[in-house]
Amino acid sequence: MVSVQKLSAALPDGQVLAAVDIGSNSIHLIVARAVQGSLQTVASHRERVQLARNMGANYELDAAAIQRGIDCLQRMGAMLADAQPDKRRAVATYAVREAINRDVFLRLAEAALGCDVEVISGREEARLIFQAIAHTQKLEQSVLVIDIGGGSTELAIGAGFDPDFCASCRMGCVSFSEKFLDAGYSAENFQRANRAALQSIEKYLANLKVCHWGPVYATSGSAKALAQAVEHLGGNGTELTLDQLVALRGEIIRRGNVAWLTEYGISDNRMPLLAGGLAILIACLQCLGISELAYKDVALREGVLYEMLDRMRHPDIRLRSRQSMQSRYNIDVEHATRVAETAQTLLSGLPKGWFGNKANHLSILLEAAHLHETGLQISANGSQKHSAYVLENCDLPGYNRDDQRLLAALVRQYRKRIRSEDIPQLHGLDTPHYLRLLLVLRLAVVLNITRWPVDSECIALRADSDTGDLYVEASSAWLEEQILLKADLEREARYLQEHGIRLLFRH
Repeated sequence: MVSVQKLSAALPDGQVLAAVDIGSNSIHLIVARAVQGSLQTVASHRERVQLARNMGANYELDAAAIQRGIDCLQRMGAMLADAQPDKRRAVATYAVREAINRDVFLRLAEAALGCDVEVISGREEARLIFQAIAHTQKLEQSVLVIDIGGGSTELAIGAGFDPDFCASCRMGCVSFSEKFLDAGYSAENFQRANRAALQSIEKYLANLKVCHWGPVYATSGSAKALAQAVEHLGGNGTELTLDQLVALRGEIIRRGNVAWLTEYGISDNRMPLLAGGLAILIACLQCLGISELAYKDVALREGVLYEMLDRMRHPDIRLRSRQSMQSRYNIDVEHATRVAETAQTLLSGLPKGWFGNKANHLSILLEAAHLHETGLQISANGSQKHSAYVLENCDLPGYNRDDQRLLAALVRQYRKRIRSEDIPQLHGLDTPHYLRLLLVLRLAVVLNITRWPVDSECIALRADSDTGDLYVEASSAWLEEQILLKADLEREARYLQEHGIRLLFRH
């Protein structure tokens, strides 16, 4: 449940927000309303669907799991229709993120919910979980947040509202229970699970060793069940110690089952996953030298809710991501801003809906204009390739997985011949609409090739809605003076013609 939390700025009274969290184990829906600057829960619903169950080594969503998920989302879609939220956001995590057949599930899921479903990266998941903690209590010192999900475990460290470190480890209560403990709760099986968890965390140890934190918080269902389970060992339902968790493991091994834990209020659905979550949490505490931690009753879905609010402490997370990249890679901000402004001017002359029905793609286009020279500092030779690699693989808060891939794909092809093999296959974006986004970026770059300001009054871009032809409109006298620019535009026309797009000139 979302606690009533005062925000740093007033919110419109009555604004209703909804978040759907499509996890590897459960799918959650939460609806909240802004009341006098606070968030109050209107409704919440959870169903255990275990999307990650039986994924196997080929990372393919099982047909039965897909059906369970879609049946659940259809019920939630009906609830959303009744709630009529002002804003809604659906995110999918590990199971969908890793699945080779994710697009099959996403098409069905979006039809069931009536909205887009974002597949977020593990690091973005960790950041949003941190946001849930940060907005439900004041973080005056750095804290460590551990979230054990069905297929992955997220770690985040920071103070205030901004985590300094985010990571996602491939270990979850569903996958570990299935792989190591379905065969029995023996000491040997727990040892195998512990070793696998330590190996999953190992690659982050170098970064973790330079981080400092005070309180440690665990969130979500596994932590809640474990906090309930250690009550018979002196726990109070919210605080856990490493000694208690190790003792709990020993008792499970001795009894050979977990059925005896029902008396502590753990649900039947959670019971089969408890041992997997226990093995992971013990490994985290041992590896990081932690002796105690506290359970907090928040999760990813609350972080998604807080992120949606219009008047939060940080109004534009993507702006901060952009500024961080520009600083880190010494981008010429003045030039990048001119390219982005030119792209915006070109967009203004094109018909609404010419790029499809997802306005978010246009914002990514403008971010690509701001960041297209990211790789220039690495090497002028092949800078587009370097830019694309950095932008696709670095930590970019505020971007889901496909958004980040689109950003990288646009930057990869902002100059030279358009390679068909570099055209991305992205959910919700077909090739014609991608090429339209790309051509605006390419023309904006060409028009600023001299790195001098462009007079927007001299040139415009128009589209024929019937034929799809594009027209560069410019005065003949001005264009004749721009000898190199005219040559560049004519070359662009040839490159675009190879992909079925006609770029024409008229005065």
